Amino acid sequence: MSTHTVGANTNNSIVKSIQLLNTFSMEKPRLRLKEISTMTGISQPTAYRMLNTLKQSGLVEQHGNVYSLGLGLLKYESIVLNSISLRRIGMPYLEELSLKEKINVNLAVLEGDEVLYIARAETPYCRYGYFHVGMRRPVYCTALGKVLISQHPELIGKIFANGVIKCTMNTITDEQEFRKEIEKVNLQGYATDLEEWSNGRNCIAAPVFDIGRNIIGGISISGPVSTYTREQILGYRPILLEYASRVSLAMQNLGDAE
Repeated sequence: MSTHTVGANTNNSIVKSIQLLNTFSMEKPRLRLKEISTMTGISQPTAYRMLNTLKQSGLVEQHGNVYSLGLGLLKYESIVLNSISLRRIGMPYLEELSLKEKINVNLAVLEGDEVLYIARAETPYCRYGYFHVGMRRPVYCTALGKVLISQHPELIGKIFANGVIKCTMNTITDEQEFRKEIEKVNLQGYATDLEEWSNGRNCIAAPVFDIGRNIIGGISISGPVSTYTREQILGYRPILLEYASRVSLAMQNLGDAE
């Protein structure tokens, strides 16, 4: 097995957990504790404790004295595959919309209780450096976040219980007010962020659906208020909904093909 130098800031327990998971393969899907210990170089007592922790998370299963990967890993598989497919399918539409309207267009997914940006199409007519692929933002003060969480009301209580930051004067920090905002999002089919996350920036977002009408992502148009006033950003609603619908249809057709 190949070895890698562990950096000073690396969490050793996480590295060892990954080593344990990496011992399983198509050729060896089921392993005994001694085999795992030999393959990883981790002592049997330590490997045993770590495997028990992984079992509690559903990442590993135990059948007698034999271990295998757990069904809990399928959750991560679906997240990764959906994100990869969504970016691949969605990017041409983002670029077309950006070119057509001379605007910046973003594509994001829900990752835990955060917005994860997975694609962006920029226009030279409006450079705006707030966004980059891989960036994360809160759900409670972004248009994309409101869209992505609109089918997950159970997350709202958790987010507000953990505490929210008033990023601007327009940020919604009251849980009941935010729940009313999400009800409005569900009724109208889109969400706005009018200087709620950042002063001087407006945004509008629409959901992307899979074949079961589950929200799997969101597309947004954003920029400075000098270029995208409230009226102007709302003016993009029809074309944004059109392109979100086109990406949804493309993703649904992909699911049928597979």
